[in-house]
Amino acid sequence: MRKAYDIILQSEVSAELAAQNSGFEPYRYECSNCGEEVFVAAPYSTRIVAHFRHRSGNNDVECENYLGQYGTISTDSSSRRNNRERAEFYYNNSTKTFSLALRFSENEIQIYEQQSVDFELRTKDSDMPIRVLKINSMNFSPDVPTLIPLNNFSVSYYLSNTLNGANRKYDFLKRGNTPTFFKLSGNDNDFKAKLVRSTVLYTKTQYFVALHSQYSVPQGIRLPEGIEVGQTFHFKTMNRKFLGFVLSITYKTPSIDCLLKSWGYQLEASETLTLLWPPAYLIDDASIIASDYAYIFSSFELQAHGNINMHSEEIMKFSQGISKVKVKPKTKIFKKNAEIVIDTVAPSVDRNNVITPYKNFASTFTVPDDGTYYLFNHSGVSPLTNGQVVFLTPNSSIVRYQFNFPVGYIYPCLQKELAGEELLEDILAHYKRMEAFDSTRFSTLVLSKTTSKYIEKCKITGSINPVVMQFIEEGRI
Repeated sequence: MRKAYDIILQSEVSAELAAQNSGFEPYRYECSNCGEEVFVAAPYSTRIVAHFRHRSGNNDVECENYLGQYGTISTDSSSRRNNRERAEFYYNNSTKTFSLALRFSENEIQIYEQQSVDFELRTKDSDMPIRVLKINSMNFSPDVPTLIPLNNFSVSYYLSNTLNGANRKYDFLKRGNTPTFFKLSGNDNDFKAKLVRSTVLYTKTQYFVALHSQYSVPQGIRLPEGIEVGQTFHFKTMNRKFLGFVLSITYKTPSIDCLLKSWGYQLEASETLTLLWPPAYLIDDASIIASDYAYIFSSFELQAHGNINMHSEEIMKFSQGISKVKVKPKTKIFKKNAEIVIDTVAPSVDRNNVITPYKNFASTFTVPDDGTYYLFNHSGVSPLTNGQVVFLTPNSSIVRYQFNFPVGYIYPCLQKELAGEELLEDILAHYKRMEAFDSTRFSTLVLSKTTSKYIEKCKITGSINPVVMQFIEEGRI
C-alpha cells in the first residue's frame, strides 16, 4: 500500500515521505480503504520501496493492493473510513495530575450524538469501564481536546465506544524503574507536557520525566554529561507516589545512547520550526492568526503530504529555510520534535474562560516570576528574564504571556505636556547654544507674559537661545 491517512496531519501521505519524516508513532496511520491501522514497512530497505502494511490480524488483500490518488481524502476527517477517537496523554504541572485528551471532529460528534454513543475507558480489556462519557456537543467541541482526569493507575488503558465495542490499547507509563518521557510545552511552572508515544527523543528539547512509586532516583541511574536537569519534585496522584523532573539533552554521546536504550528510547538531532509572521495567540495546541498566509522558518524542507498537510502549489519556498504557506483550517506541520498547528478561525471556547488582558503604566518595571515577558520597542522584540529592570521609553511596551496568550500590557507613563514657564526652563536646561539677539524679529508678534520677561533678559545680554526663538515665533511659548 503506497498511501494512507495520517491522523496527525489529517491528510493522505505517501509511505516514502512518511519514512523520510520519521512517522513511526503507534496508531498514526489508517488504511484509506478500510480504516484499520497500518504502519510504515521497509522504511530503510535498499531492496524494496517503503510501503504501508496492516497490523497482524487486520489484513485485507484488496487494501494491500490499494494505491489511491491524492485528494480522495479530505483534511477535515469527514471522509475517513474509520472514525476512531484521537487520544493523547498529558501531565499538568499546576495540578500535578495526568489526563487523557480526546478529540473528535464535528462530523464524528454529530454521528455519535445521533446514535447516543458512549465513550468508555478501562484499565483492562475485559473489566468494567472506569469512566463512561456521552459523546455529544455538551461534552466535546469539534477538534478541541477534552481532558479526562486519570484517577485510576494503570500502565496502559483501553479505549472504546458503544458503537463498535472494540477496545483499543494505549500504553501510558513504563513499568518498574523505567522513566516515561513527556514533551514539555510552556516556559514557566504552569507547563503541560504530552506523552511521547514513539521511542524517539530529540536533542535540545525539554522533557518532563515521570517515575512512579519512587521518591528518589532509582539505584543505578547516573545521568551522564550532556543531560541538563532542571526542577525535580515529588508528587502523588492516582494513589501512587511519583518522582518528576525536567531535563533536556544537549548533544548525543555513546553514554547517553546506552542509557536511553536501556529505557527503551533512542536519541536523534532535533529540528527547528518557527512561525515568523503574522503574530499568533495559542488556544489549546493551535496558533491562531488573522491571515490567509503564514511565513515559516524550518530547518527541514516542507514536503507536501509528507510533513505538512498542504499541496505543493500552496507552499512558496524562499532562501535559508523560509517558506510562505497558504493557511487552511487546521494547517499542520510535523517532523520529529517540530510540530505546529496553525488556524485562522479560533475553535469554540467557553466564554467564562476568556481572559481580558490588563493594562498598566510605569516608568521602570522589574520583571516578576509569574509568566513570560517580552519587550517591544524600535529594535524589535526581546525576551525578559526574572528580576530584570526595564526603563520604559516612548514607543516601547512590555507584554506578559501565559501559554503564549497575552494577559497583560505595561506601557510607559504618559509624558506631561510642558507649557509656559516650564517649557521655557526645559529648553534652556537641555539646549545650551546661543546666538545674537535681533529685536526686530519680535516687533510684530503678540508676546505672552513669560516670553516678554525672557525677551527683556535677552536685550540685556544681547543673545538668545535659537530653540526658544523658534518656539516664540511659532506661538508655542
